[in-house]
Amino acid sequence: MKKLILIAGVIVMIYLALNLFVSPQADAPVAASASAQTAQQEKGFRIGVADDRVAVFRDGILYLKTETLLSSLPKSDRARLEEGIHVDSIKELKELLQDYCS
Repeated sequence: MKKLILIAGVIVMIYLALNLFVSPQADAPVAASASAQTAQQEKGFRIGVADDRVAVFRDGILYLKTETLLSSLPKSDRARLEEGIHVDSIKELKELLQDYCS
């Protein structure tokens, strides 16, 4: 039960933090060049590992470190996290954090 409350708290904190820092780009041009699209994709989030815990990085900087120990996950999940998993949207980030942290 404590773990479920912790996960819900983490998700709420991520949601609130992202709403503060992420704003829609109303002035952005409709059609962007390929290099601009690549740069946009790189600005998403990367789920990886920090201090043997599942963590979220944004622009290469530690954004959030969860309480979930890497050693508590299956070997295949550990391998994916050690490589880093890029996500573009907040929705995808939340879904993956729920998968790994529950």
